[in-house]
Amino acid sequence: MRGVRSHRGAIALVSLVLFASVAEAQEPPPEPPGPYVIDVRGAISGIPNAIAFFPTVTATDAIPARGFGFDVGGHVYPASLGHSRLGLGVNFMQVRGSVGPPDVSATVTAVAPQISFNFGTRSGWSTLSAGYGVARVKSRATNGDADGGQVGALNIGGGARWFLSPHAAVGFDVRFYRLAAGDTVPSTKIVAASAGLSMR
Repeated sequence: MRGVRSHRGAIALVSLVLFASVAEAQEPPPEPPGPYVIDVRGAISGIPNAIAFFPTVTATDAIPARGFGFDVGGHVYPASLGHSRLGLGVNFMQVRGSVGPPDVSATVTAVAPQISFNFGTRSGWSTLSAGYGVARVKSRATNGDADGGQVGALNIGGGARWFLSPHAAVGFDVRFYRLAAGDTVPSTKIVAASAGLSMR
């Protein structure tokens, strides 16, 4: 009698394991990131501190170290690449910083096309990206305005998005910019960070 009960217990255990395996196999795999996303974020960025960007100020005048503004962009995710999802997109950032008196301000604008590698699922993913675009630094002081001109700008960065609903997410991005030298300004580096909402 004990042997019969033992066999029944073993059969029940094996049946339970098989049922769980079949149920797990029937669950659909998680959907990949995408298919597209639109970002609207607040941004903070460093401002170049070389005096060439502020030719109308004196050596004793204070200049802004950072600026605040916005970062907007859009990305699509057309294909898989290994364990990641390939993304193509562009971001536009503009920040402004000021100090005074005497009043000195600077505005940094950057257009950053990007190729990205995205890891995760449709409900949330992390991103590594890089690209080459353009940037511009304009300054203003009591003695006049200055424009460093449009220069090439390499951008490298990463971030993440977490969807709170099928169409809305929160996220962040940290990006390093390398601005090429212009006719009147030297090559320089800035770091920008942004956080806000994403929609699809």
